[in-house]
Amino acid sequence: MNKEQYDHLPAQIKARTEEYLTAAKSLSEEWFGMDNGKEIHLLSVQLAAAMMGMDSAEVIASEIANFSDQLKKQKA
Repeated sequence: MNKEQYDHLPAQIKARTEEYLTAAKSLSEEWFGMDNGKEIHLLSVQLAAAMMGMDSAEVIASEIANFSDQLKKQKA
């Protein structure tokens, strides 16, 4: 990630969080119905957190791969 990408992270994280919460809420309601009150909200937040965790893991894996490629180029 370059400096410009890092500078935009807070806005991107907020936007992604809202998207994940919306998607997770829709999925929870689709699976369990809208009548489950607190349980749906809790499940939605947990699902959104899991989605964000997966997204974070992909970013970390990408950065590790980029770093590994840089090391290989330096050795060659």
